[in-house]
Formats: sequence, structure tokens, C-alpha cells
Amino acid sequence: MRAALTIIAVVALCATPVAAQGKTKAKASAGVAVLEMCERFASGDVLAVQAAQAQGWDAYEDAGESPFVKSYTADKAVPGVGEASLFALIESYPESSFGYCRVDVDQPEGGNELVQAIADLPRYAGETRVVDDGLYASLVASDKPNWLLLSHRNADSFVIQLSINTPKAATEQ
Repeated sequence: MRAALTIIAVVALCATPVAAQGKTKAKASAGVAVLEMCERFASGDVLAVQAAQAQGWDAYEDAGESPFVKSYTADKAVPGVGEASLFALIESYPESSFGYCRVDVDQPEGGNELVQAIADLPRYAGETRVVDDGLYASLVASDKPNWLLLSHRNADSFVIQLSINTPKAATEQ
């Protein structure tokens, strides 16, 4: 009887790290999914609001302050991440457009793996730093040098901030 209980205990202890690892990976991929939504907005995707709504975000276009500025807001309780608040804007200039998206999560569910998963994406390169148990990343898209990404996870928050400055083609000007 004791041998059977010992075997059950050993199996349970061995399985716990595997189960925890699966939860960590799920949280990390949830953070990447939030980044991908931010990328849609900041890149000026005209279907970003509809795509966000289809994924369960409460998303809408805000009233514009100028004919040259479009702004968007979206909120969602993201499993593995927390209550995410997204703000995005697209500014139009004579020779370029500027897209910006920021996602804030106060008291996030996930840890530093949220930022690490983003920093590990092959489409981004840059630097990460650990500061006071938080993880901070400064990245640029590997094939799009005008896509600049900051992300951090500290004691209080998880943040994604993406800026995209895109020159307009001669026919767009």
C-alpha cells in the first residue's frame, strides 16, 4: 500500500512542473496575441476594429480630433494576461503616416514570460533587461525597421507600446 502511495506521489510531483509549464506557455502566447492585435491597429489595418470585436474585444473608433487623426479604444479580459486596455491612433502627414498602439494591463496574471515570449519572436530583434525583478524589452521588427516596440512587465503592470512610422508612396501623397 505504501509503495503504491509513494509511486502516486512521485508521479504527481513529476507531472506538476509539466502542467505549470503548459500554463506558462499559454500565458506567454496570450501576451503575443495581444501584441498581434496591437500590430493590426498600429499598422492602420482598416479592419482592426472588426477583427478585435471578433476576438472578444470591446473595440470602437473614437471621435477624431482632426481629419488627420484616427483613434481607437479596446478593452478585454485576456485569460493569462488580465484586463487589457488598448489605445491606438493613426496620424496622417503629407509624406508619412504614424501608427501607435499601447496596451496597459494593471496587476497582470502572467509574469516576465509575457515579455520574454514577445522578445523571442523571430520577427523582432533587440534587447531585454531585468530591472528590479521586472523584464523590459526594446525591439525593432527584423524586416520592418520602422516598427519600434517597447514592452515591460514589472511588479504592477504589463505594457506593450508599438510605434510605426511609414513613408507614403509617391502615388499616395
